[in-house]
Amino acid sequence: MSSSELKPQGLYVALYIRDDPPKPNDFHWALYLHESDSKGGTKYHVKGRQGRWMAHHTETKRFLKEALLVGLFQIAAVPDGLQGKVDENFRLLDDKVNEISITCRTWVFRVLEIFRGSAPSLIQEDLGALEAEIKEWGNQHAQSASMNEQPRPIGVSERCKA
Repeated sequence: MSSSELKPQGLYVALYIRDDPPKPNDFHWALYLHESDSKGGTKYHVKGRQGRWMAHHTETKRFLKEALLVGLFQIAAVPDGLQGKVDENFRLLDDKVNEISITCRTWVFRVLEIFRGSAPSLIQEDLGALEAEIKEWGNQHAQSASMNEQPRPIGVSERCKA
């Protein structure tokens, strides 16, 4: 799939393989808010390791070409006017990432929980069930990331209103 198949204002979970061959349920996790085909969007994630985490949020136009990317999994469509709230909420833990016990995966779900508190109608699903759905999808597509198959898949949650 191409970036033109990404939904404007779509909120996606991005998964990356960590090993080759990929191990089940072993991914690097990030969030991606797609603005438009011409502008791209913003990737939100933490990188590092326990006690040495760093928030790393970047604007990107070529997200689907990133190395080791399994694909993008849409979990919501952000209404006009809420993009600033997404950005604000996803940065709330930036200066605390080494004070709290996190991994890249738990960081994703912590900021989704924060965002859900400010926009409860967007992500109503139980986050544990959503995590299981994302892992299942990622496991189905991990081997294609290992072989660098293009285009990368774009999935849509059946559990969330995307």
